[in-house]
Amino acid sequence: MACSCKLLFGKRVAGLPARLKPRFLSGLPESDLNAALSAATHRHFLAKSVVLHHGDPADRIFLLTSGIGRHFVLPGDGRKVILYWLTAGQVFGGMTLLSESQDYLASTELLSDGCALVWDKKTIREIVSRHPILLDNALSIAATESFAWLMGAYVSLCSEDATKRVAHMLVSLACGIGKKVPGGIEIPVVNEDLANGANVTPFTVSRALTAWQREGVLTKGRGKVFLRKPELLLTA
Repeated sequence: MACSCKLLFGKRVAGLPARLKPRFLSGLPESDLNAALSAATHRHFLAKSVVLHHGDPADRIFLLTSGIGRHFVLPGDGRKVILYWLTAGQVFGGMTLLSESQDYLASTELLSDGCALVWDKKTIREIVSRHPILLDNALSIAATESFAWLMGAYVSLCSEDATKRVAHMLVSLACGIGKKVPGGIEIPVVNEDLANGANVTPFTVSRALTAWQREGVLTKGRGKVFLRKPELLLTA
């Protein structure tokens, strides 16, 4: 697969893709940033790859440099509960930063082909000890991005109206993983994802999307939803 990461011989990392500025690495002087990148390993992943498994020892942290991913758990009743979506520039496997041994709290999968930089626990702990700003960045990400996502999901689930829950979930996804395209916002999501996230049936999702499509609010596509008028989603 094509990759815009800057690589040296083998899997050594020489630089990030152009215009990618991960919050986790912000504040590092260029020389320290280059040193941190050179200590990482570059990995390619195919679409639908499960990169981390819930309950496995947290021994690696990942910086997604291309592709779209998400965290999920399997509660045991056959459902896949989606927790948080990931786009290029975000990190996952953050439990690795803790001094004590921990397990991953959720599984992580990629929905598209993508690549990531990977640091093992010993390496990233040494880097963080030299550059405490990275720990501050990680805490900031947890307190803003993750909380904002969970708040959006909670608001969705608190709505008594099933259609409104789907609408709130679409708005949250548009803000989190939506891609601005001419005429609207494209969201890579299927009906089952919306149903699981909003705690409704796939039939409810299908019925709501069909109604919104008739009203011109969105267009359904294969594996995606195109929001034409997101400002009308909660009032349509």
